Parts: sequence; structure tokens; C-alpha cells
Amino acid sequence: MKKILIMCLFITLCSLNLFSGPHYLYGNITRITSTKEGLMIQLDTGVPDNCTGSYYNWLLIRQEYKVMVEVALLAWKQKIPVIVYCDGIGYSGFGEINQVDPAD
Repeated sequence: MKKILIMCLFITLCSLNLFSGPHYLYGNITRITSTKEGLMIQLDTGVPDNCTGSYYNWLLIRQEYKVMVEVALLAWKQKIPVIVYCDGIGYSGFGEINQVDPAD
């Protein structure tokens, strides 16, 4: 019985790993632009896996997340590397950022 329980736990843990993918990426902000939806950035390392297919590798920080916009602008201006965490591609067609973490 103990072997079956361990085997079930092992299979469950392995299957969880198969369905999760990187939702974050480290890099430097190389380009910015603003739209009515918010601030858009590009990283020198591309986009996280869950944002593959985002138009021209642009990532969107929605305008209602004012502090994230400010942190991203500061990091871009001072050339501080960041880690961005994304929810995936939103209805806008762009990868949507939910956290910006200065890496320094």
C-alpha cells in the first residue's frame, strides 16, 4: 500500500511539472512605447514562454498598475535589469505583465 501511495504521489508531482511553464524572464528593457492601454516594453532576452506569439515581442503593463509602470520606466532609464512575471497573452494580443522586479 505504501508503494502505491508513493507511486501516485510521484506521478502527480511529475504531471504538475509537465503543465507548468516559465512565466517569468530576466533581461534589460531595450524599448518602450505607450498606448491607451498602458506601457509596453521589450526585453533584450525576448518574452517568457507563456507569452510566445506576442506581437513583435512587446509586453504590456496595464495603465492601472501605476507603480509597475514607474518601476519599469526607472529600470529602463537607469539600465537596471529586471525580472518580469507574466499572465500570458491577453485579449490585446500582447503578453501581459503582472509583476516587475528590479534584479539589482
